[in-house]
Amino acid sequence: MATRPGCTAREIQSYAGFSQGYLSRLIARLIEAGVIRRVKSPEDRREQRLFLTKPGEQVFKILDERADAQARQVLRPLPADELDELASAFGTIRRLLDKTSPAETIRIRDQRAGDLGWLLERHAIVYKQEFGYSDLFESYVCDGLAVFVKNYDAKRDRLWVGEMGVRRVGAIAVHHARDRVGWAKLRWFLVEREARKRGLGSLLLDKAIGFCKRARYKGIFLWTVSDLDAARRLYERTGFALADETKTCAWAPWAHEQCWELRL
Repeated sequence: MATRPGCTAREIQSYAGFSQGYLSRLIARLIEAGVIRRVKSPEDRREQRLFLTKPGEQVFKILDERADAQARQVLRPLPADELDELASAFGTIRRLLDKTSPAETIRIRDQRAGDLGWLLERHAIVYKQEFGYSDLFESYVCDGLAVFVKNYDAKRDRLWVGEMGVRRVGAIAVHHARDRVGWAKLRWFLVEREARKRGLGSLLLDKAIGFCKRARYKGIFLWTVSDLDAARRLYERTGFALADETKTCAWAPWAHEQCWELRL
């Protein structure tokens, strides 16, 4: 609850492996002690989300600092090369456990503090590692995010983040187009490798299109790159049509930038 405010009891159960009965009793005791509080979800009034109270945040801070101190004490004797080896081993353990653990619940939420920084970092890393895009792409994303924040309109703009367990694994945004009145620009559509083929891309795209219809946009357009085959197929299935294509792409010289449109 400290690292993921607003989670549900079901999500905690999935992540921690507690039995439903034990978890219910534990939550009740923590509420009675004033450590956590329950709030009805604005999206589904039947669902209750959990948050730490101010005293609860202090309790977590104490426990977190004690855990850090214990870890430092254990690791202090190890030289730098052995610390690197240990970190690599933990990565292997997590990868192997992920293969055998039950599928984690995927959910989509609205933007929170820190999401824009994560979005910039993951775009820079994912598109460089998987597609070989140059550093110009990171600069392009950074510039766009700055404009998004500066001109944000709560009635016309939105950013959603997809989560799997406690990890951010995808995102999509809608921003009103200043150069195309009445049109929405779809931006920063990303699905991490671990969440692909689980329907998150379609869920994010449906979320954005639904919002645009409620906001009474005339249509939606987006710019993508011709070598992003999976994304293009999803756009086509959703009803987008190719409207324009450039001869070059600054961060991927072997490809073309493409504009796709969906009239609402």
